[in-house]
Amino acid sequence: EETSTLNSFKTKIEHLIHTKNYLELETVSKEALDNFPAQPFFYYARGFVLNKKGNYTEAVGVLEESLDYMLDDLPLKNKIYKELVDAYTALNNTIKANSYQKKINPGF
Repeated sequence: EETSTLNSFKTKIEHLIHTKNYLELETVSKEALDNFPAQPFFYYARGFVLNKKGNYTEAVGVLEESLDYMLDDLPLKNKIYKELVDAYTALNNTIKANSYQKKINPGF
């Protein structure tokens, strides 16, 4: 049951990102995090939507927290780093933006 709920959240979030339904993504990503607080993908989704809404400071907090739960998912790690680059760039923090830019692994 828990696995199917986890997977249904992932599927729904991927669909919402793909269709750019940011209003629903905000609600669903928050709900997913409430239910599965150790899933880095849900932090990514939440940080992604916060960036899209211009809440860069909050996005940075969520995205940096996601790295605490990150294991070996390089494609996801790259997406998180990219969102951190975007958020720090928007906050005019080029040092932090460049630091995350350098962490992105090309080829993933």
